[in-house]
Amino acid sequence: MKNKKLKEFGVYLLENIDPIVERHAGELIKIQPRWFACIRFDECKAIAAYGVSMHLECFTRGNLVPLDNYFNSCAEIKLDRGVGIRDVVEVALIGKQSLIGAATDFFKEQDDFLEFLQELEDYFVQVLTLTTDRYSGMLLSRLNAEHVRNKLLLEASRTVTSALDPDEVLSRLAEVLAGTVGEGCCTIFLVNPETGGLAPCAGFGYGSKECQSALQGLRLCASGNTLSGEDGKSYGFCSSNKASLSFADILPEAVRSGSASLFHITNSDRMVGVALVSSDLPGFTFDDATKELIGGILNTVAVAIESAAAARQTRRQLMESESLRRVANVLLESPDGTSEDVLGLIADEARTIVNGTGSALMLLEDDSLHYVCGAGAPRLPLGFYHVDSTYYGSVFQKAETVIVRDAQSEIPQAERSDEVRTLIIVPLLEGDKKLGLLMVSNKSGGFDNADKRIIELFAAQAVMALRNSRMFMQSEKLVVQGERQRLARELHDSVTQALYAITFCSDAALRSLESGKDAAAAGQLKALQGMAQQGMRDMRSLIFDLHPPELESEGLVGAIQARLNSVEVRSGLGADLFVEGDERRLPLRVEEELFRIAIEALNNSTKHSKAESVTVKVDFAEDRTIVQIIDDGQGFDPLTLPTGGMGLRGIRERAERISADLDISSEPENGTVLTVKVFDVEGTGGGDE
Repeated sequence: MKNKKLKEFGVYLLENIDPIVERHAGELIKIQPRWFACIRFDECKAIAAYGVSMHLECFTRGNLVPLDNYFNSCAEIKLDRGVGIRDVVEVALIGKQSLIGAATDFFKEQDDFLEFLQELEDYFVQVLTLTTDRYSGMLLSRLNAEHVRNKLLLEASRTVTSALDPDEVLSRLAEVLAGTVGEGCCTIFLVNPETGGLAPCAGFGYGSKECQSALQGLRLCASGNTLSGEDGKSYGFCSSNKASLSFADILPEAVRSGSASLFHITNSDRMVGVALVSSDLPGFTFDDATKELIGGILNTVAVAIESAAAARQTRRQLMESESLRRVANVLLESPDGTSEDVLGLIADEARTIVNGTGSALMLLEDDSLHYVCGAGAPRLPLGFYHVDSTYYGSVFQKAETVIVRDAQSEIPQAERSDEVRTLIIVPLLEGDKKLGLLMVSNKSGGFDNADKRIIELFAAQAVMALRNSRMFMQSEKLVVQGERQRLARELHDSVTQALYAITFCSDAALRSLESGKDAAAAGQLKALQGMAQQGMRDMRSLIFDLHPPELESEGLVGAIQARLNSVEVRSGLGADLFVEGDERRLPLRVEEELFRIAIEALNNSTKHSKAESVTVKVDFAEDRTIVQIIDDGQGFDPLTLPTGGMGLRGIRERAERISADLDISSEPENGTVLTVKVFDVEGTGGGDE
């Protein structure tokens, strides 16, 4: 055997043996009071010193000869006194833990300690093998059946503790426990830390699907008077599907007759679960030896079972967190909240996380619940259900989660598929407001309170998506309303005023003509012509602002060029457009905000700055897009300009909506430069959002 670190540790400990002997003796009294609590502590220390010294001698020699000699000298005596293999194995494992405790102080380097643990594990595997072989040989002559059971105890420990996957640990344990009896069956129930109930997590030996489904749907309560376990504790039970209801008659009678037994699984007084073991042999009943064997197996592997239970719970929580994270990411990426990517993902994730086969999401519209989306199968047979006259409508009105154990008998035929068996229905609630229903169907074994908790979380995500949708539509309406108000102001400030001035000027020209003042009339008509042209420019600009068709068809650059051609160039203003980099489409929302910012800046150049020329630059850099509007107008002092002056408030608000950087540089008589910079967001290209 590998013994480099064992030998090093053995030499050290032989010279410092007193502390570990003291600790080992205390553990023997604590864990095996039957044999050690009745003797004086000095005698117990002598026994502990003998055992520890034997192991240390094996370490230094590199073989198990001292242990073999020990068995030759006292094994028969121990058997005569009633010391069984379980006691010997337990003493060995107690010694193992004592050695590990002492080693933590000796090995300062982690690598050395890990190497020691591996060597120690290999050593105790050999010790347990030798122990089992030697005692089995002796016990075979006394009782062959007891020999088989003792081998099974060791095999259970090896099998369960060697598995890494928690489900495999529990499945192996169920198989081992079923093997303790002829034609045996076993189901492992674990405590749900949230509800305190016990749910089946592994089983072995059940041939028919009906029997498996019935057991998967069985739930035990930690207190009750229906079933009594071997430890004297009693358990009540309930079912989550129709098949498990039959156990209401079968289980209590099987336990009373002795063909089935419940075994409590504990670890240091902590309840971990319950093992239900039974046999299909006619007339079978549990004897004391079999009960003791099963209890010993469960005691030996209790730590592994609790670890498996904790790992299952942690894995479930991680899966839930990851699933909710995926939904949250899509919610953040979809501001409208109603796309199939959001609600469809919620329905699919809810189905997957509880191992259901189908899901559906229905929303209230008028007086009916309408199917919106779903995943898997079976699907709902109808597209909508009246709130006042259907089963789903009644669940919706009660606004409480419902778990259906037998859909074929509980739900009217017209409202359900023939394939649906079990169902959980969760209302979508926003405060006191009822929005719809989220449903998941056909979980094997049925749904329970743990499923209720997670499905209600997904229902809350759906409510958030719907709320986002409503808020998005409201914000869109506010934007439209703001645009209307802006256009109304523009019409009043420009076109309406121009038309009003044209009316007065035309009246004055008419009076001048009637009075024979031809020169004055000519001047007034010339002024009238200028007013009409300005009004036409303003109207053309407003019409273009409403919704430039080029923005959707040709993108930002095409729309800006069309604007310049339609307004600035026609007005006699020098207008140039320069494009740098490879032109690409941006999300339509981003393009529209950038275009509106450019329009506002161009309006300022033509109306307020008295510019003679304006230049627009669009730079498509690698990870950003930069738009600049440069004019040679009269400029202004940014420090003296009111916050909302010249439409700057609207420009700033538009820049904020797309998270763009905005810079406005201007000096009196030196023109103005407006720069807006928006960074690309991965996956948002392509012209739509």
